[in-house]
Amino acid sequence: MSKVSSMSSLRLTFRCAARGLGDSWRWHRAWLLAAVGLHGAQALLPAVQVMLINIVLLSLVTSAEAVIGPLLALTAVVGAAFPIGQVAWQCSQRLGLRLTHRYRTQLAEAAGRAAPSQLADPEFVADLAGAELATGNPGLGMIPAQTLQLLATVVTATSLCLSIAVINPVSGIFVAAALLPTVVAFTIIARVELAGLPKLARASRRASYLTEQLLQQRTGTELATLQSGHKVARLVTAARKEFLEVLDGLTRFGTRMELACAAATAVLLAGALLTMVLATPNAAGAAAAIAGIISGLHAIRACGNAFGQLVTAAPKAQLYDRVLASLPAAVARTASRTIGSVEANDLAVTYPGAERPALDGVSFTARRGEMVAFVGVNGAGKTTTVNTLLGIVGLGRGTIRLDGDDINELDEPERLSCFGLLTQEFGRYEFTCRETVALGTPGEVSDEQVWRALHAASAADFVRQWPTGLDTQLGQQWGGVGMSGGQWQRLALARIQLRQAPVWILDEPTSAIDAEAERAVFEELYRCRADHITIVVSHRAWTLKAMDRIHVFDHGRIVEVGTFDALLHRGGRFTELFAGQQIEA
Repeated sequence: MSKVSSMSSLRLTFRCAARGLGDSWRWHRAWLLAAVGLHGAQALLPAVQVMLINIVLLSLVTSAEAVIGPLLALTAVVGAAFPIGQVAWQCSQRLGLRLTHRYRTQLAEAAGRAAPSQLADPEFVADLAGAELATGNPGLGMIPAQTLQLLATVVTATSLCLSIAVINPVSGIFVAAALLPTVVAFTIIARVELAGLPKLARASRRASYLTEQLLQQRTGTELATLQSGHKVARLVTAARKEFLEVLDGLTRFGTRMELACAAATAVLLAGALLTMVLATPNAAGAAAAIAGIISGLHAIRACGNAFGQLVTAAPKAQLYDRVLASLPAAVARTASRTIGSVEANDLAVTYPGAERPALDGVSFTARRGEMVAFVGVNGAGKTTTVNTLLGIVGLGRGTIRLDGDDINELDEPERLSCFGLLTQEFGRYEFTCRETVALGTPGEVSDEQVWRALHAASAADFVRQWPTGLDTQLGQQWGGVGMSGGQWQRLALARIQLRQAPVWILDEPTSAIDAEAERAVFEELYRCRADHITIVVSHRAWTLKAMDRIHVFDHGRIVEVGTFDALLHRGGRFTELFAGQQIEA
């Protein structure tokens, strides 16, 4: 390990410690002050014991009465050591719990502001999972406790060295030197754990994801009906094994370093004891110093443990801070702007590692009041086009304009506020009905607005039948109502209705809905289309009949544009796609 690397690790550790104490001072000052006082008292006890033992032994030579006062004082100090240590530990734990809650809340609030483009980046998602892992126990919340323990050990070692140095200076130097192996060993451990943390986070995230598939009601039920839960359980086992192997490797290295550290510390303390026994003429002082050295063994060992946990936490804190810094600050969302047209010109996208472009020269225009459709086989370019509008996928070429203005000139929150998106993989949020429908709308919404959106999505009738209406808990795993796929989709559609964005993007918006409800939904979409631009992705022929324009995608290009009847009679790619479907009158 180079000198530069060692100093860098130490600086990172010290910054981590200062950050933890600073956060404690801002958020939980009373608990921090209590912990500082208790750890300070605990830190001075070994040195006080040395002085009192020396006084007691010297007093024995004078008279029996002279020893009573120092002996009572020594008894009080020894008796107070354990309860003070316990209360100090509990105080630090309670401070840590409060900080952990604060860090987890802070991360959740920041993650809630993550942009779609960030969540589409696997590296960012891995970092986010690592940051969440860093808030676990022990995690960032315990940094102040570890720092205070480390500082208390330094105070203990310093005061002990001074009290021993008065009796034998060389022994005092040996005791001070006994701290150095701990610092060196755990600095090396910190560098190794810093390199291994990303692997540990990835393995933990995959194991948690796989476990969640077994535990969630929807996916767990599907796996049970397929009699395949055991297959996912095997994947969980493999992921947990990978996590264990990474953690075991880090622990194994740490154990070896700690053993080497313990051996070096024992040698130095042995030197202190031998020097004290062989070179101290004062028997009382020697006995007191020996007792102090033995008492100090625990403090030095605690120093190693505290420093080790602190250097381990330092890279986690760095990752946590990096994730928070990468997330946008909270901004008040303004009302959605009115948009008269969306124009895409010559869009081109090539995904990393792909042999051919996902989009190549895609151009289209949609105006307020129009309903336009994207059709094509899977992989034809429809979803990629939608993702370019939202900014999830970056363009290699081309422009997107809202009312003639380049969409890239908008900041991301303003850009996203222009769109209401409903995908095939809509979220089944197991909150209350009101909370679920209002997810896409900033601020508070009235019950009247929610009911209006439910009516538009043909969902009001079944919501009225629920025990507590809008306050009904959704999802049986939380003791709520069970729902069909179609009911979930209608609530998702109501969410878009309530959002009232100027551009609606509906990807198979009725795929899980029965034919009668589907017809009612599309009739409502047709009825209210004048207020916004509607882009529909669909594979059902009859839902396309009333579209103003249909864009037919094939291999990343738009190969046909027209109305339903015009395209059907043209005999081109559109006809090939829908030739097997029965077209209703």
